[in-house]
Amino acid sequence: MDDFQALRDLPILVGAFFVLTAAVGVVRFPDLYARLHASSKLVTLGSAGIFLGVAFAMNDAAAFTRLAAVLLFQFLTTPLAAYLIAQAAYLRGLPPILGDGGPGRGTDDWGALGQADRVAQADRDAQQAMTAEGE
Repeated sequence: MDDFQALRDLPILVGAFFVLTAAVGVVRFPDLYARLHASSKLVTLGSAGIFLGVAFAMNDAAAFTRLAAVLLFQFLTTPLAAYLIAQAAYLRGLPPILGDGGPGRGTDDWGALGQADRVAQADRDAQQAMTAEGE
């Protein structure tokens, strides 16, 4: 136990706790939207703690810079990917399980549930209009 270094080991333990919590959330939460929330937020926080602990363990400026770059990339891309997955599921008609008891109950704030074909057609129309203007 004399190998314990708080500056190195505590961030790794906190990060591992967040990753474990994300795994429990993915298994226990009822729908895709809640599972995406758990996996994207908690895994990002967990990997931040793990990367920070590894950076302190290595005591190397180049390794710290690389880990910081990977962490920055993860902080920028993970929320965006989760948002795009949730938006695609929403537009394809996957109903969220809302707070008042079940799927499809409650308000649809955007009123666009299952409107992927209409949105795709609007995108095609806008692309054709832009192409026609350019000619």
